Amino acid sequence: MKIELKQNHRRILDILRRKGPLPRIDLVELTSLQPGTLTRLSQEMIEMGLLEDVDFDAVPGVTSLAKRKTRLLRLDGRGLFTLGIVCTVDRTAMALSSLAGEVVAHLALDADMSDPFDVARAAGDNVDALLKSAGASRSQLVAAGVSVPINFHPRPERTFVPSRWTHWRGAAVREVFSEVLGLRTWIINDAHAAALAESYFGIGSALESFNFVYFGVGIGGGNIIERRLYPGSFGNAAALGTHFPHGVRRPSGQDLLDYAADHGLRVDSLFELPEDLSDHMDLGPWIDWTCDTLHPVLELVKVMFDSEAIVIGGLLPSAVLQRLAEGLEARTPAHMRETRYLASSLSREEFHLAAASIPQFELTHPYAYKGQVAKGA
Repeated sequence: MKIELKQNHRRILDILRRKGPLPRIDLVELTSLQPGTLTRLSQEMIEMGLLEDVDFDAVPGVTSLAKRKTRLLRLDGRGLFTLGIVCTVDRTAMALSSLAGEVVAHLALDADMSDPFDVARAAGDNVDALLKSAGASRSQLVAAGVSVPINFHPRPERTFVPSRWTHWRGAAVREVFSEVLGLRTWIINDAHAAALAESYFGIGSALESFNFVYFGVGIGGGNIIERRLYPGSFGNAAALGTHFPHGVRRPSGQDLLDYAADHGLRVDSLFELPEDLSDHMDLGPWIDWTCDTLHPVLELVKVMFDSEAIVIGGLLPSAVLQRLAEGLEARTPAHMRETRYLASSLSREEFHLAAASIPQFELTHPYAYKGQVAKGA
């Protein structure tokens, strides 16, 4: 199924996602739309399966200036779904989410990640199982998003691809997944996708603007500006890894794996690091070195963006992310603390949320709308 939402459809969805169920009179005030226009647009979205009309008393905890007899509009999590496929260096997963923003099912994929065709085929082979686990059908699936640890660029020499992913470089990846899945598909860098996930599902959902630092095997980042992903002119904004070249020690997930190995804990994947990592070794020296190395760069990010927070996230144990955020905050002069350092509220086990967020953004976010804006549309 294909849906095309115009600017005001998206504005209504975005407000309901952020504020919860609302009566039409409140939406008229928040959108500045005419009551007749709001009624027409909301009815269109009810018919699409995006919204539902419910009794006020059926939704606990709702506050409004409107009388309690007024009916509410809320996101319908039962009608339409999007597919997310997230690829890390050593793990791949699929997630099914409603256009209300709720992840309803997810599963791990067993595929040769060095070849995009193998990943796409494995995802295609498991779509029906994922839909069945959520009690959904193919007709309810509208789009897909793919998250990968690749920095794309029009110039091949500036396109970074993990060394083991030999067949991704130069491949028409978006077209491969779109053809295999039979869905409109978007593909973006994993750090940008993780920033989107933080804005939809994590601590960033309460922030208008934040910068995101992503610890995977390497290090990357993303910018959410006024609740919109800012990818940059070439799609590589906040590619922090380019500031810390390969061949020398750099703040990254791989550096933590190396540090753990030097202290007797040898694991092959960030997912295998114990959550209570500090019980196995003194993390203090690694935290100090990482914060000392990152802090000057991130303080410059503060000056450039003046955002509400810099969120530290990724595939490290949550306790490590918290210590990094605290260490960076402690190194910040008092007069520079308007922008806070915060640890992500999403765990590494929720990494599938990154890909689930991509089609959410592209299909429903007002700032992702590429068409003309017409009055009443």
